[in-house]
Amino acid sequence: MPSELITAELNRIPNSFTRLGNDRIVKIDGISGIFTPIGKAADTTLGEDERANLLAVIDTLKQALSQTQSEKLQLDGQLTALRDRPSAPDDFASAVQQSLDELQQRMATMRNSMSNFAVREFKLEASVFVQVSALGAIEYRFVQPGDNVDAAALSRLTLDLVPVPKNGLAGVWSTQLFQPEQSLAGLPGLSDEQLKRMEGAGLYSLGEFLQVGTRARALVTLQALLGTERQQLQRWAQQAALMCLRGVNGAAAMVLIEAGFGNFELLAGHAPDTVARAYAHVRTAHPEWAAPVAGKALSSQWVQAARQYLGLPELETGV
Repeated sequence: MPSELITAELNRIPNSFTRLGNDRIVKIDGISGIFTPIGKAADTTLGEDERANLLAVIDTLKQALSQTQSEKLQLDGQLTALRDRPSAPDDFASAVQQSLDELQQRMATMRNSMSNFAVREFKLEASVFVQVSALGAIEYRFVQPGDNVDAAALSRLTLDLVPVPKNGLAGVWSTQLFQPEQSLAGLPGLSDEQLKRMEGAGLYSLGEFLQVGTRARALVTLQALLGTERQQLQRWAQQAALMCLRGVNGAAAMVLIEAGFGNFELLAGHAPDTVARAYAHVRTAHPEWAAPVAGKALSSQWVQAARQYLGLPELETGV
């Protein structure tokens, strides 16, 4: 509770009470709070109004303390989720997958056409702490600076991947049609505080969010980090995927979803004219979204991008 509020409440205490000492922080049953020692002044009796006023002060302090404790527990839970270290094969596999996805995405944006590989080269060699759980499962985690780990329990983990040339642009964020480097700030409904938390976790762009936000195991961590529901995270992932299309911002993504084109599969399965008409209809029905205009040319670009990403042939001219 802010000190000025406490002072204001104490000033309401009648002269029949006197302060017995200075304010101090105390802990009772594991709960911290501010304790102000007061007592009845000599030769005075406690009237009904005074008693009611004192009870109001106590209730105010209790409510503030309860709210602070609730916020503390929530923050403790988020901090615990962030501090948990991978200790299962699935965790390691997910981390490698994310690293490879990011490597492939960065290589796809290079101007050199020879860089169109699924993986050009990836080598990982690190020390890991290995132990066996009570159920007989092997658990491991990467050693962090400052960890006090028995050297006898350390093992070397080595991973080598060979390059695999790609013959097409399926699964590639090509520079001409996509913009995965766009900031997360454009996601509809994302608060400034949630944006700061994402950036603190190393997520700055739409592409980086998609690499994490589309994996079930990572959703649990994101849910705790952002203090939101899983349905909202899934909605953001859907919007982020559409916003990776050049010319699509947060408002345009909402229009496309409302118009029935909520993913690349749905976009790729319709003619540009159909997409343009449906988009215009929804945009007119929701002027408060302030979505940009999208004619046939832009709709054609979106359909082409979706088909290219899915590895489908281009639509014939005039379709």
